[in-house]
Amino acid sequence: MPHYAPVCGHTKKLVTENAKKMGLEHNRDGWNTSDKILLSILGVFGTGMLIAIVLMRRNMSTKDALLEEAAITAAGLQQGHVIAIFVLVIVVITVFALLNLKNITWTLLLIMNTVLFGYLMKLTIDSGVSTGETVIGPDGTVIHRGDSDDDSSVESGALSKPHANNGTYDADLAAKELPAIT
Repeated sequence: MPHYAPVCGHTKKLVTENAKKMGLEHNRDGWNTSDKILLSILGVFGTGMLIAIVLMRRNMSTKDALLEEAAITAAGLQQGHVIAIFVLVIVVITVFALLNLKNITWTLLLIMNTVLFGYLMKLTIDSGVSTGETVIGPDGTVIHRGDSDDDSSVESGALSKPHANNGTYDADLAAKELPAIT
């Protein structure tokens, strides 16, 4: 171990203390305070999304619930498998966190939260579409359904109010809007 002069030793001690206060020192022994705060925020966020997913699945219509189960079955899984996989991922993340393997813990936690968020958004969009109020077209536009009892055609509600110039071509209007090419 090198011998430092009294001034150098004091300076090194001050720099080390300041680095610890600012959280800049690399702590190999465990999670620092900012890591713990972010872990708890991501954990609470993930738990909140999981609760929202469970509540949305409970409130699903029978038709939507059957479609969800059919999609799970088509993937070769059962409802119990999905729950077991989710619990296993949480256990693995917890074990990695306890072993201070930060990179893999962050990666798995972010992937899990992203998947939960994506599934929650899917359920949210599907619940809005299944109520019949709106339909999202293939180009991303919102198509409002008409008040008719016939649900066989989405276009019937979307085309109930045609535009005044729908299907017409006005050469004078087109010439006024476009700049002349010289």
